Amino acid sequence: MAEPLDPLVIVDADNVAHVRGGADNYQEVRADLVAAVIDHAARSGTETVLVFDGRGRDRRLGRLRVTYAGSETADTLIERLARRHQHDREVTVVSSDTVLRHVAQRGGVQGMSAREYVDRLAAPPSDPPSSPSGRLRYKLADSADPAVRAELERIRRGQKPNA
Repeated sequence: MAEPLDPLVIVDADNVAHVRGGADNYQEVRADLVAAVIDHAARSGTETVLVFDGRGRDRRLGRLRVTYAGSETADTLIERLARRHQHDREVTVVSSDTVLRHVAQRGGVQGMSAREYVDRLAAPPSDPPSSPSGRLRYKLADSADPAVRAELERIRRGQKPNA
């Protein structure tokens, strides 16, 4: 059985850039956002897709894919990406648009506000949790066989287990 895929975070990039604010030049704001998300994706172990409105050059930067909606809206592209990946991995949609988040959640995808995501981007890297004795704490899932974890995830998502 194949290894489970890393979680996917699909970000309404212009929403998050607006919440972050910053430079007067919007291209600079976008570039700063891309840099912050590259770092966060690497630290958190997530694959991340930043979806900007309009046209631009799509590119992959490590665990980050930057894409542009082109002639459609970013919301439409985000919904399509979430539907495409909702059955093969954990997906989170990040947006200030509550309707977009609710549509995603109805499809079994997690939703997160742009403000919460900005807070996570700004948070310092965290050390692995440890017990009072100083030993590292692990979750039960850390010790489970990857094939077993994948089957449990399929069951959690309401999919039929592999025979």
